Amino acid sequence: MKTCLVLVAFLQLAIVASRGEHKPVVSITMDKVKSRLKDLGKAVKGLLKTTDKEADPASDGYIGCYKDDGRRHLKYKIKSLGNSITLAKCREHCKGYSYLGMQYRTFCLCGHKLANKRYTRVPETDCSMACAGEKKRKCGGGFRNSIYLVKP
Repeated sequence: MKTCLVLVAFLQLAIVASRGEHKPVVSITMDKVKSRLKDLGKAVKGLLKTTDKEADPASDGYIGCYKDDGRRHLKYKIKSLGNSITLAKCREHCKGYSYLGMQYRTFCLCGHKLANKRYTRVPETDCSMACAGEKKRKCGGGFRNSIYLVKP
């Protein structure tokens, strides 16, 4: 906070010097500085949330691990593809949708909307179950979706 006040005072002096005046042109109180810093903090948090929601997909279309619940983040065509589940089969199952989720080793879910405050991105370790039909690929976890683009 002291650094900000010093910076404000320096800027005031620079303005005064550039105009040849002897008194500060801009009067900034501590409350104004606090208010502006609070607004800046909100803006930064908003940017971080946006970045988190819309991550750049990997070359295979992987977006990230997202939480889920009984109301479902991806609400359509929820189906267990059993021990034969692969990313390719889930993509085929979700044709016409924007996103697919692979959950709990065998389930495939489809949807159009990724950004949702209720279903946020979570650490990759939450999606640690291997797909039943593609052991090297992660298929989410309990109420955790490994989400991909249907068309990478």
